[in-house]
Amino acid sequence: TKAVLGKGARNVEILKQNEGSPLPVEEQVAIIYVGTKGLCTKVPVAEVKAFEEEFLSYMRAKHADILGELKSGKLTDGGIEAIENAAKELTAKY
Repeated sequence: TKAVLGKGARNVEILKQNEGSPLPVEEQVAIIYVGTKGLCTKVPVAEVKAFEEEFLSYMRAKHADILGELKSGKLTDGGIEAIENAAKELTAKY
């Protein structure tokens, strides 16, 4: 269906990384969670990379502790809540 194709297109954009400068694993986990849970469906595909940069910047600034948990291999309920709330807040403008 159209919704599934849109989610797939957004996930492809999320998975693209700059050559020579891959994202740290904790940031990859956070943004991939957003994509696989369909939390960025309101973001136009052409704007997914900009959303990703804004989302990760927000996570670094406001939720460095959550990124630290992800780096150590933990995904807690608090981490999920922080990721979902950040995505919801940032996608509201699309």
